[in-house]
Amino acid sequence: MTDATQDPGQPTAAPLPSKAAPPEVDRLAGTRGLGEYVTARQGVSPSHALATGAAIAAIALAFLIVLSGPVSNASVFSAAYSVLHAVYLGFLFLLVAGVGHGIRGLVAGAQAHYLYAGGVVHTRRSVTRAVAWQDVIQLRSIHRRRGDRSDVGEVVGYRLEARDGTSIVIPLVLTEGRDAFVDRIVAALRTHNRPII
Repeated sequence: MTDATQDPGQPTAAPLPSKAAPPEVDRLAGTRGLGEYVTARQGVSPSHALATGAAIAAIALAFLIVLSGPVSNASVFSAAYSVLHAVYLGFLFLLVAGVGHGIRGLVAGAQAHYLYAGGVVHTRRSVTRAVAWQDVIQLRSIHRRRGDRSDVGEVVGYRLEARDGTSIVIPLVLTEGRDAFVDRIVAALRTHNRPII
């Protein structure tokens, strides 16, 4: 089913914080008959990702400017040059990573998952989609596939697949080895006898 860090559907002790759903989400949930609002999971906002990336890039750029003088003045054959050059390259990498983080946040866009008693509503940018539990075909685990790290193969999220072709990705966010949001979805789908693979 999943790896050892998350056995979905087991009871969780911690209640989820509940922030009111936006009116357009509530309206869609009402038209789809999803019932009572339960809780929400907000994704990282593009503005937050952009601000974080810009801050990282600005700090790295400041260090690059400060280091550019000593690096250019040091003798190529000195030990100081080797150290300064390595540090300079490290900050150059940090600059690229900061810019990449900001761009990735903008490309991903703002998204959120709103959990209702009868289903889930997903918003991404200006698109809002709702799936009722009875319309779900399956909940499929998503495993980390890339990289040479030891965590390749671990569950990183779930894909909720509906009869009408709607597919909603729900990232796994562990807190003390559990994801209460996913646990609630899994429990609801088990009640409706939907496969979880």
